[in-house]
Amino acid sequence: MWRAVRFIVIAALLLVLAWWIGGLPGDVTAVSGPYRVETSVPAALLILVLIALLLTALLRVLGGVRRAPGGVLAWRGGRRQRLGEIATQRGLVALAAGDAAAARAEAGRARKCLGDTPLVLLLTAESARLAGMAEQAQEAFRQLAQHKDMGFLGHHGLLRHSLAVQDHEAARDHVVAAERAYPGSAWLQEQKKALAVRQQDWGTALALTRNPAEIAAFATAAASASTTPQNALAYAKKAVKASPGLAPAVVAYAAALRQVGKPRAAKKALAVGWKAAPHPLIAAAYLDPLATPLERAQAASELAAVRPNHPESELVLGETALAARLTGEARRHAEAALATHADDGRATDILARLEGKLAHAGSDAGWVCESCQTRCVDWAPICPHCQRLGTLVWRAQQ
Repeated sequence: MWRAVRFIVIAALLLVLAWWIGGLPGDVTAVSGPYRVETSVPAALLILVLIALLLTALLRVLGGVRRAPGGVLAWRGGRRQRLGEIATQRGLVALAAGDAAAARAEAGRARKCLGDTPLVLLLTAESARLAGMAEQAQEAFRQLAQHKDMGFLGHHGLLRHSLAVQDHEAARDHVVAAERAYPGSAWLQEQKKALAVRQQDWGTALALTRNPAEIAAFATAAASASTTPQNALAYAKKAVKASPGLAPAVVAYAAALRQVGKPRAAKKALAVGWKAAPHPLIAAAYLDPLATPLERAQAASELAAVRPNHPESELVLGETALAARLTGEARRHAEAALATHADDGRATDILARLEGKLAHAGSDAGWVCESCQTRCVDWAPICPHCQRLGTLVWRAQQ
């Protein structure tokens, strides 16, 4: 409704203006040489308006002609921009699909249309990496690393390559550069940890994790590798605090206490560890290898009293009794271990030796990676098969 009212008002004003102009009195005379033109004032005003309109139209046409070359170039540039963006999008899709050939082809088209823009360099580098062309990927990542806002992505790719080829010196340089380009990156923290683990720099790795299993694993390894008793003790404390039932951590803690002259505290730590999770490593550390067989059997009784009736308690009692030639005690404890239905072969071995038969090869229990289920002879902070951290646990063979 308001549009109709506005149209009526404007039309009325124009009619009033035209009526006013048409009623203006007087004549206008124009003389140019032998030519003389006479007309009324309204007609003269109409002629002036027409002349102004014609001049405006002419100037616009001349301006359009002058701008035509630039317009053509802008159109062509816009077309190249659109084609480059389409190629970039298709290349990213090909990367996600794992199609290395298509990704490289689209990267080439994008580079031809857009030049070495950061996104094109990233597409070029990742497509070359996917195709196994390490040198081309590295060159593109190096160019990307020079970019002010996208430098982190360049160092990201270079660091990943350095870790893959075990070039730890170059990896450290890229870690520093990436940290400078994007401080506080969670991904970079993980890469720092991975680099520290590969270099067996357990102290640095420990400072870069909050995972209890990793803390226990790294601290145990750091305690075992430390050459300073006080440092070893500090690391071992952290390991036991993070995982009181991890036998290597308990043993490392006891060893560190003995190094600083605290044998009674070491025995107490082993007893606490045994209570949390009895394990053959703890028993071996608790029993003095220099003691007589009978003394070892007595020490085993002290340890077993911490967790009575546990299969490991029965087994350590049976094995030490057998070594001390206490055959009745050895049989009783071996049968008690069998009665728990948790025999891993050691109770059967004790009974076989009591009968003078060939013993079993040993325990069927061992260290198993919770991630890949690989069995390992010895404990380690990292699985040698899948490289997962802090995943080895003590488990009987299934």
